[in-house]
Amino acid sequence: MGSNIRKTGRRNELDALWQRHNSILLLLAFSTFNDGAIGNGTTAGNLRTTASVDYRIAGVQAASKASTDDLWDLSAEADTTAAQFRAYWLYLDSAGAASIAAGSNQTTAALALENLPALDETKSIIGVYVAGVSTDFDDAGGLAAQGTIYDGIPAGAPCGVPGKTYVAPELATLVGY
Repeated sequence: MGSNIRKTGRRNELDALWQRHNSILLLLAFSTFNDGAIGNGTTAGNLRTTASVDYRIAGVQAASKASTDDLWDLSAEADTTAAQFRAYWLYLDSAGAASIAAGSNQTTAALALENLPALDETKSIIGVYVAGVSTDFDDAGGLAAQGTIYDGIPAGAPCGVPGKTYVAPELATLVGY
């Protein structure tokens, strides 16, 4: 393992342990077995998977979803201003139906990730979209050019520990998970 948690009996150490614990749980229970290669959909304001994705919900393999155009529709979302970022969970449920959950407007992309809403435990996290400043959600130029698309759970997303965010579990990184 790359980093150790010092053992001085302080609260920060316990929080760091919970952060790693919860990050592993998120990865194993609510993420994908492979990346869906999320990109722009054909229709303005939509995102798609360009590869099939196998995913799990509550630790159980839920389904496999083939590459699907226009899977997540964000075209009706309010545009961000010149000083706003907003992050979105990109979900699939057990039936393969897509949905999104928006966080609040923030001043940086990192804060937008940290302020994603609580996880919907009936769905799997396929990815995250962070709308950049001045994102026009129904612009024909596509969302990828106006923000950042993450396959899976990105570092910086909430992990259920106050003041801590998701970190890619070191063990999972070592084995290429």
